[in-house]
Amino acid sequence: MQAIPCGAVIKVPVMSTTFFCPFCGKQGPDDAQVCTQCGKSIDHWREHAFEERLLLTLHHPIQEHRMMAIQILGQRKYERAVPVFAEMIAAGQDVYTLREIVYALSQMNTEDSRQLITKLREHPSAVVRTACDEVASVLPEGASR
Repeated sequence: MQAIPCGAVIKVPVMSTTFFCPFCGKQGPDDAQVCTQCGKSIDHWREHAFEERLLLTLHHPIQEHRMMAIQILGQRKYERAVPVFAEMIAAGQDVYTLREIVYALSQMNTEDSRQLITKLREHPSAVVRTACDEVASVLPEGASR
């Protein structure tokens, strides 16, 4: 291992950031003020309430971002997410996303969220059905079948 002389200039590679539009999810230049795909102002993003930004994040191309948004929306019991979750279920999301949606819906515990959980109990994936079974305690008697 070589010692670095005192005062030496060390070149560190610069990492570029990847920018995704918070409205349409399309990749663009990281210094954009307006999305080149949907034309929306990036500054307008900041005007939205936190939960509304989370709803937009449900369409983000990076799965980890979507999963985190689902979890936080559930923790905050943000009921406006229920119809968006219903759309995601109808669109046929991957089973791990559906599992997170089940957990989020169970935290909201509304009539609509319970109906979606009941519907997902018939999903072909054991991952999704198991999640429904785990949260079955939020369903009223008779709604689980």
